[in-house]
Amino acid sequence: MEDYKDNDDLELYNSVIEEICFNHKEKSITFQILKTLSRLDRHDGFTYRVKKGILKFEDVVHANIPYSFERDEWSEFYRSAVLENSNVIDNLREIAKGNKHLKHIYLGIDYGVVYKEIDIVCSNHYLLLENQEYILHDDFDWLYEE
Repeated sequence: MEDYKDNDDLELYNSVIEEICFNHKEKSITFQILKTLSRLDRHDGFTYRVKKGILKFEDVVHANIPYSFERDEWSEFYRSAVLENSNVIDNLREIAKGNKHLKHIYLGIDYGVVYKEIDIVCSNHYLLLENQEYILHDDFDWLYEE
């Protein structure tokens, strides 16, 4: 068994997923996220300092993306790995691989009650963050400036 499922290579731990977009024409998958910068302890619990961001996967040749919603829960990244070699890549048909330099991106997502694993095989991925920092609300109004 491959030993990568406890990694956080993309440093996404506890980053909240706001939206997912699948673009079949461009062969891309885009996550609109709230990237966790730091934890803020409060008298009644804790929250996070975050930045809005885009996590994009381009030239996707394979994706296994189970997704679900839980009421009053944030869907958030828990683990991530970027692999140059893996069983997922090895098991792709040669026609899908082409002559591309492929990466297997593993994402573990906590949906509140359920934990699911995502596999994406693509040629390119990147994370873009906005400059403005926010504090994440506990009441699902999402963001406010402090």
